[in-house]
Amino acid sequence: MPSHLREALARELYAVHEQIFDGLDFEEFREYVVERPAWRTWIYVKHNPYGYLVGYTAMHAFQVPVQGRPSTVIRMEAGTLPEHRGRDLTMVYGVLRLLRIWLNQPWRRTCLFAALTHPSSYTFLAHYAPVIWPNRTHPAIPDDILQKMDELAGNFQLQRVDPENPLVRQVDWMTVETDEETLRWRRSRRPDTRFYMEANPGYVHGHGLLTYIPVDGLILLRSLTRFLVGRAGRIMRMVLGTDPAPTTGVASEFGALTPMTKPAASGPPAQRRPGVPASAPASRW
Repeated sequence: MPSHLREALARELYAVHEQIFDGLDFEEFREYVVERPAWRTWIYVKHNPYGYLVGYTAMHAFQVPVQGRPSTVIRMEAGTLPEHRGRDLTMVYGVLRLLRIWLNQPWRRTCLFAALTHPSSYTFLAHYAPVIWPNRTHPAIPDDILQKMDELAGNFQLQRVDPENPLVRQVDWMTVETDEETLRWRRSRRPDTRFYMEANPGYVHGHGLLTYIPVDGLILLRSLTRFLVGRAGRIMRMVLGTDPAPTTGVASEFGALTPMTKPAASGPPAQRRPGVPASAPASRW
């Protein structure tokens, strides 16, 4: 994609991003999300029925050695305006993309590596991923997994908040939310949410919880099945048109694939409703 188109895409994405997150100015956002030096980058965008951008998901694939073995490491960033969350199939696109990456080089170790800065991100992943570290049922992380996580954190320059705690890192990417919503997360009874809150109570200060998900064909198919079964009712309503959802498409593919852009349709843009908290179901991963 030419530089002027990447610049235009970055500005369009940042207009949504700054309604959801604090911690990054435009130049930092562009470098981290659009201009990231990855082997491949895919950016999925969500548009409302009028064609205006209401959310994005950026997926980066890095090819790096981990413990001396050739590996593909997936990192992601995502954000969606409050009124459009949970009503699209972006996860399906993401899982299918991961499946293609794995099938292309199944001999490489592949993983999704994150420093999750909001409980909603961890809760979502823990619900659909059949294997995730750390997790509430097995608090003790196997040594080899912990060593991989620590090595990856060093590769991506994620510094420890506490020298004695290898899992919590300084990220400085904070979700905008009201005091009431923060309190609601702290009072949540969801086991995975409570686990995250206990492991990373400083998320409101930009701390991220290191998270590692191994990727192979079986794990991806199990994740996709969990999602489709869990969202079957909503997906059916979307198909029938009784629950209109944002349209999702690939805005950009940086690498060997041909870049594609989706022109915005005419009509009024989606506006942030006063009083609607902006905590995101995903964050800087």
